[in-house]
Amino acid sequence: MKAYCLQNGKYLGISYFTNIKNIKWLKDNISSIFKDKSPVLISRRLIVDPFQIVVAVNNAYLSSENSCMKTKSLASEILFNLSSSKNITQSLKDTSANDQDDDMIVVIISKYSNVPEMKIFQEKCITGCETNISEIAENIDENFIKSYYRISQIESGNSSLLDSIVTRIACKTLTM
Repeated sequence: MKAYCLQNGKYLGISYFTNIKNIKWLKDNISSIFKDKSPVLISRRLIVDPFQIVVAVNNAYLSSENSCMKTKSLASEILFNLSSSKNITQSLKDTSANDQDDDMIVVIISKYSNVPEMKIFQEKCITGCETNISEIAENIDENFIKSYYRISQIESGNSSLLDSIVTRIACKTLTM
């Protein structure tokens, strides 16, 4: 797990899990286990670096604090911000972990720097292996990601893939 300090003084824990056997169970039961601080289960296929998640989470918190969220919960607002779509249903479908996935990224927001909720999640909820967060960047489908975020060849020649994605995430709320 890697922890980040957010703009609002809270902490963000990001873990990458592989060989997961119980994603469907997690999606069906996670909110009853964690109540209002539910972990966000993110599909790995659109993530090139944890930084794009940090930007999406900060945007979601800003929307929450300014009472201008487009969705009903902070978890869904994070997923919405990670997406390229302005359609909420499509965004949640694109960015949340699918029942067929065997790897995913888990995000938990905490008031503690060591994000103890992630340890609880690991011990009591997930059947899978935690993998080093730096391995997210390995085996990405760059063509799929470029297509999804509509990154042109000209743009990719002038900017990194991460920069292009983060720009879209950061500006998404400005263009709505």
